Amino acid sequence: MTYRRSTRVWLAGLLAVLVTAGVLAPAPAAVAASYPQYANRGAIPLTATTTAGGETARMPDGTYRTWLAVSGLPAAGTPAYLAEVDPFTRTVVRKFTMPDAQGAWGVSVASNGDVFVATYGKGALFRLPWGGDQIQNLGAPTQYTSFLWEGDTDDQGRLYVGTTEGFAPGTLPPGRLVGWDPATNAFRDYGTFGDRYTYVRSVEYADGQLYVGLGPVTAFYKVDPVTGEKTELPLPPGMALDKYTYQLDDAAGFLYVMFAGGVEASSGWVWDLKAGGWARRASLGDYRGQSVSSADRAGRVYMVRNGELTEYHPRSGHFRSTGFAGNVDLGGLSAAKGMERIVDPSTGHELIVAGQPAGELMVYDVQTRTGTLDRIAGLTGTATAPRSLAVGPDGRVYGGGYFSGGFVAWDPRTGEWTTYDFRHQVEGMATHNGILYLGVYPNAEIWAYDPAIPFGDNNPRKLFDMKAQGQERPWTLTSAGDYLAVGTSPKNSQTDGALALYNPADGSHEVFHGIAGDQQVSALTYRDGVLYGGSLGCCPAKKEGKVFAFDVASRTKLWETVPLAGEQGVNALAFDGQGRLFGITAGKAFELDPATREVLRSVEYRAYPWPTITNFQPRAVNLVYDPHDGYLYGTAIGYQMRIDPDTLVNTGGNVRGSLFAADPSGPKYMLQSTLLLEARWYDWPPAG
Repeated sequence: MTYRRSTRVWLAGLLAVLVTAGVLAPAPAAVAASYPQYANRGAIPLTATTTAGGETARMPDGTYRTWLAVSGLPAAGTPAYLAEVDPFTRTVVRKFTMPDAQGAWGVSVASNGDVFVATYGKGALFRLPWGGDQIQNLGAPTQYTSFLWEGDTDDQGRLYVGTTEGFAPGTLPPGRLVGWDPATNAFRDYGTFGDRYTYVRSVEYADGQLYVGLGPVTAFYKVDPVTGEKTELPLPPGMALDKYTYQLDDAAGFLYVMFAGGVEASSGWVWDLKAGGWARRASLGDYRGQSVSSADRAGRVYMVRNGELTEYHPRSGHFRSTGFAGNVDLGGLSAAKGMERIVDPSTGHELIVAGQPAGELMVYDVQTRTGTLDRIAGLTGTATAPRSLAVGPDGRVYGGGYFSGGFVAWDPRTGEWTTYDFRHQVEGMATHNGILYLGVYPNAEIWAYDPAIPFGDNNPRKLFDMKAQGQERPWTLTSAGDYLAVGTSPKNSQTDGALALYNPADGSHEVFHGIAGDQQVSALTYRDGVLYGGSLGCCPAKKEGKVFAFDVASRTKLWETVPLAGEQGVNALAFDGQGRLFGITAGKAFELDPATREVLRSVEYRAYPWPTITNFQPRAVNLVYDPHDGYLYGTAIGYQMRIDPDTLVNTGGNVRGSLFAADPSGPKYMLQSTLLLEARWYDWPPAG
């Protein structure tokens, strides 16, 4: 039976009177347990081998090497590292740790053998000089640089690369084009391309010029590396304006350009460097980047297209299939990290080699027309950052990782962790009718996992995605009567989030785009046929967060309101046992009357600098009502919360906590960095 605290107090008083009157004998004295109690359940064992950036080159001594940047997690003691791989033996020769780096999209090899790695995390550029055994940290080009993307070197060994200035306060500023010169050991700042281009995503040096790809608004530029003069180039015919000019690679007078993001599918196009225009009016189709091979004498290159290694002639536009699509068990061919032609010294055969995003190496023999896709020996995985946390229908605590996925579960009955091979980034999770639903980035994919049957063999299975509606991250999922409800953020080029309803009975789903206007849907809760949603107005816009109500039966929005002026997000919502609706923004809590839309009470727990925030993530705020003791629990902006709904007093203290998970009653779980912390606020399970 569940009691409110006022009922418990009344019963305790009655029992005391009866004991005093002699009606009841006093119970034997017992030592009361002290709460809260905390237990460290160990580091969440999320690991992955993520090789987002790579390059293959013939080095000055004639050897061939594939250089891959392996992502890491500095907070867990495993920062990113650069791996030197022998492509003939598929083994790691050396590793070079890059302190404080989380990973790298860009690896470039200069003609003199220097290897550059453009990292993210602290936006630092690293260089491994040819012949050296120590990698150098060249620092970040600006104090606000958080990401360096894919760059290229010129004939003098200068490196050119673009940035995202994610550490800047306030609205995200435009990205910058920079160059690093070994002669001066300093960066040169070429400036920005306009306020709407917050990503300088790709840079390629060809024929004495720099070619630069921008985003999240589609744009393509040529820049003179000497004068810095910028010339905007035309986009391919019919190209949507909601994409990143994502990757660039040149070969034999042609520039291979990949456009990605937005609502429509990614595509590749070919720019004729001599003619100064698009080589053919037809797209390359599903060209996966990151690179193409060098060209043969006829100008033909190899690329990964439609999941298959394909030969392409840019002048004729002719494709020739190789029939090689990799190893299905390893995910097939999904990209080309440092694709290049090399010659096998043992056979004299020409080989096409390329790294893959999860630490495999593709090797294709042009003469025999056979290929292999194998894991690289000695390429060790690293810890990955936890991204999501939830209690599943089986009572286990599930966690998802960033950004090559990882999926783990902790069993409170055995105290053991189980790891699963799930290479998808899970943004949010929720249980509905015995199934754990996973919200996956990108394209706001929704997957279903049934813990009652073995993992694998279409478990988890993808149900649907919201790419066509321009959605990217499923921040929040909740059980809503017969439906699973999902709230999302849009792609970077879009502004309107969405609400989705999935019906497990028939597998159908509906998407309500722009349900909160030009804001993300950051919180959901359900009661008596109505979904209540919170929205995030921050990032990149600076608008006040809302609460809205949506009638599930009629599929209509009933109302919306801004509960607290100046707060740019409502990031958690929950009802208590009396039907009172509570919300958390970041540092503030409030009670909202759903009937009148009036804020009845509000309180500030911690000041939060909304005007300076550029990338708020709703997973930082969580809230759940526990009917056993009548309190609201969760985490907000890095701290545990335990809120009395009668007073809004927070007795969570100063205990640090980020991601949060709980069944309504029982232990509460949160992460302290990578450690899973269990909190008990009362005796559980109840005696009897």
